[in-house]
Amino acid sequence: MAGVGFALKKVFRGGDSVLGALRGYSLTAVVTEGPMVLMIVLLLTLRALMARDGAVYRTREEFLFLMTYVMIFSLILSNTVLLFVNRFISDCIYQERLQDVLPAFFGVVFFLLAAGAPAALLYLLTLPVDWAVRGAVLTLFCVLLILWIQIAFLSAIKRYEYVLLGFVAGVAGALGLAALLLELGVAPLPGALWGAALGFTLMLFLYMAQLLAHYPPGRWDLLVFFPALERYRVLVATGLCLALGLYTHNFVFWASAYRDKIYPTGVFCTRYDVPCFFATLTILPMLVQFVVGLETRFEVKNRAYFDAVLYGGRLEEIRAAKQELCTVLYTELAHMMEVQLIVTVAAVTFVGNFLQTVGLDERMAGTYRLLCCGYCLYGFVKCGTVILLYFDDRRGALRASALFLGLSTALSLATLPLDSGWWGIGFLLAGAATALYLMLRIRRYLNELEYHVFCEQPLFAQPQQGVLSRIQERFAGAERESAQRRTLREEDDQ
Repeated sequence: MAGVGFALKKVFRGGDSVLGALRGYSLTAVVTEGPMVLMIVLLLTLRALMARDGAVYRTREEFLFLMTYVMIFSLILSNTVLLFVNRFISDCIYQERLQDVLPAFFGVVFFLLAAGAPAALLYLLTLPVDWAVRGAVLTLFCVLLILWIQIAFLSAIKRYEYVLLGFVAGVAGALGLAALLLELGVAPLPGALWGAALGFTLMLFLYMAQLLAHYPPGRWDLLVFFPALERYRVLVATGLCLALGLYTHNFVFWASAYRDKIYPTGVFCTRYDVPCFFATLTILPMLVQFVVGLETRFEVKNRAYFDAVLYGGRLEEIRAAKQELCTVLYTELAHMMEVQLIVTVAAVTFVGNFLQTVGLDERMAGTYRLLCCGYCLYGFVKCGTVILLYFDDRRGALRASALFLGLSTALSLATLPLDSGWWGIGFLLAGAATALYLMLRIRRYLNELEYHVFCEQPLFAQPQQGVLSRIQERFAGAERESAQRRTLREEDDQ
């Protein structure tokens, strides 16, 4: 999460004490994974409220199905652009173009809603639910799309504490409003959904207030990010592949004969989705460890290397800085995988047995164990892709994410006819193959780092002349002409 590194450096700079390390890891865990934990708490608590209000089991399952679809597809659509958004904001901060950030935010949100809202509405029209439910789900989907983008913009200005506080306020508001609606006699399903939608809308306004307070207004140009999009369009493709790769193995089972139907067009696969949910939680320690290592120890060595390159370091100093950078990177990756290996072994050995005592049958527990290993490898794929982007190896990041998406889909389809004891093996094999590719790519890139730094960059800046740049220029020109005409009319009136 962008911005958390600044606070982490302050925490870890105080010394190498156990207390300081504990504070640093705790801060990372709360900031990076706190929102997801709060979402889980919200889902479970709303289901409990519905049960207390007398909702039958099927109604509670309908609620869980609709909330799951909303979160998955809002995350897929928003994650498609988040890598690009983070790069655009970084460039604006570096080039001191903060006046372009807010117009870009509104532009990205506009196009996401234009793409997502009609598709969501068309799907909702296929479901046999009343308009109160459709309105709540559509509102929640649109609000979540905006929230995921807001979080990226807030993180860039180090307002990560407001991200967590906003989630706390939103979850509390959703629970309170849902309880109030149920108490007023609203039916359990629309009551819970509208409570969640209104609670997250409250969160949206809280985040928007922070954005308006910390970014200058700028000119009203919703296409201001188009030239950057033309330059970094690979990041959009990478984000889409990573987002789809995380869920495509679920989609394979949703389309199979093993699927469950809660509506004629509402499908899921309980025997696969439930183990997936629990297995996903096991990679949280890896992500926390990666953020700590990347934002503190590795970032320092990366900065030292490029300082030596940019500010007249001797060849021996540049080579020494590179060696330190590579050593720290490999050490952090090894430490991250060691921590995750311990967590995965514990999850497979102990948690799997525990889950069998609370409802999972033996085959679902076996699927969970395979998926724990698969998500461990997926975590490495995600972290390795971020490292490639850290070095601006956009082509390598796209290849890795596309490879994972393709293999996850193909291998999940290929292993689907096997016995259910092998469910999840396709996702695991895709993660293993992509992780191997990433290790080789990172190693090769670092061995050729001097070439990428000194020889790949253009000698002169090349202006963007593509379609998107021309569209943005025409739009900006029309806006300037309109502003000039307004100014002339105001002068004439005076």
